[in-house]
Amino acid sequence: MSRVRAAVRRRVDGARHRGDAVRCPLCGSRFDAFKPAWNRAQAICWRCGAHERHRFTWLFLEQRPELLRGAGSLLHFAPENALERRLREISGLRYVTADLDPAKGELALDLRALDLPDAAFGAVLCSHVLEHVEDDAQAMRELRRITASGGWALVMVPIDHGRTTTYEDPAIVTAEQRRAAFWQDDHVRLYAPDVADRLAAAGFTVERVQAGEALGLETVLRHGLLAGEELHLCSVV
Repeated sequence: MSRVRAAVRRRVDGARHRGDAVRCPLCGSRFDAFKPAWNRAQAICWRCGAHERHRFTWLFLEQRPELLRGAGSLLHFAPENALERRLREISGLRYVTADLDPAKGELALDLRALDLPDAAFGAVLCSHVLEHVEDDAQAMRELRRITASGGWALVMVPIDHGRTTTYEDPAIVTAEQRRAAFWQDDHVRLYAPDVADRLAAAGFTVERVQAGEALGLETVLRHGLLAGEELHLCSVV
C-alpha cells in the first residue's frame, strides 16, 4: 500500500472511530478506542500510528519538561514517525535521527560503534532497539560515551516481568526459535527487570519509570497505555 493510500485509509478509519473515550497525546486525536494490534487491544492511534510506548514517552517528557528544555540536542535512534514530528517542533532543540539503515535516519550508525565524538549529545532516545543488538553491553557503553555530562538517555526495551534475569542464548538463531524465546523473530534476547543493572554497569545513573506509577491510572486509561510498561531514564552525572 502506498503512503498516500495508507494516509487516506487512516483518515477514514479514524473518522469511523471518532469519539472521546481515548486521546492520543501526540496528535491530539480522540476516538472511541485505539486500533488493536495482533496481540493486544488499545494499541495504535488511528491517525498518527503512535503505539502505547510512544504515547507513554511523550507523556513522560511532558511531565518532565526540564529534560528537553535543558538538553540542547537530542539523538533519536530508529525514529518513530509520531514522536519525530513532535520533537522536531521543539524550539531550541537540535534534533538528529539515526538508524543502522541509512534510509531510516539522518545518520547511519551502528549502536555498537558510534561514529560520534564523546559527549556529542545532551540527550538520547533509544526505544525498542537494544533487543535487536547482539552486543548490548557495548551498545550501552556507547550510549553512555556520547551522552554529555548532565545529560540523559531515555531507554525502553520489551521486559518479561516473570523473569529475574535477562534471557540470552546464542544457539537460538532461527526466526521460529526467536519468536518462541524472545517474543519476536528479530530479537536476540528477552530482557528482565535487571536491564536497569545492565544500564548502570555501562556508567549511567538509572531511574526506572513505570507508566502506572508515574502518570496515574486515569492518565493510563485515557491514553491507552500499558500500566506496567517501563522506561529507564539514564542520567550522566
